[in-house]
Amino acid sequence: MKKIIKNILILTSTIVLTTGCVSDDDFDIPKLRVPFFEENFETATNNTNLDLTDWTNFAEEGTWLWREKTFGGNGYAEFSAFGSGSASNLVWLVSPAINLNGYSSPILKFSVAQHHLDVDSPDNSLEVLISTDYDGTNVLAATWTAVNANIPNSTISWYQFVKSTVALPSTNGNIHIAFKFKGSGTNTALDGAFQVDNILLYNEN
Repeated sequence: MKKIIKNILILTSTIVLTTGCVSDDDFDIPKLRVPFFEENFETATNNTNLDLTDWTNFAEEGTWLWREKTFGGNGYAEFSAFGSGSASNLVWLVSPAINLNGYSSPILKFSVAQHHLDVDSPDNSLEVLISTDYDGTNVLAATWTAVNANIPNSTISWYQFVKSTVALPSTNGNIHIAFKFKGSGTNTALDGAFQVDNILLYNEN
């Protein structure tokens, strides 16, 4: 009986010493950040042209458009130049208007994957841009500014999504986010694909 009591006392002392070393910060509850814009493409219909409400899907060069894709029950947007037959595919996927009024520290997050990217070249690439003057119709008439995105290169495994977190400038009014693909359907060195998923914006503060 004494041995049992001794073991209990040792265990109790260990617990007290262990918990006593934990700082108050370790028990802080993470701040909940509710997105004010989110698109995860979960309504995607596999292998169809992307036509989500208020999104712009525009081919500047070539005829193919961004596609809705699903795999394992998850949806995402994809453009692959393979088999397009166009020497150049330059294709824009532009978000609906996102109002930043009242958000002092807007943060943009999204994920991108690649597959069949043979070389790292601006001729087979993905850019992420924002505009404050896009009218919802004329993509080429708007002013677009590139953001510093984490775009996977040819060394990243196919279909492995990498995340980007971008601090956007505080501004009033609407912005649009564009994913601009460039590739070739006739040059097999430049016919790689990019996939986009889990786009969201929230306020840091």
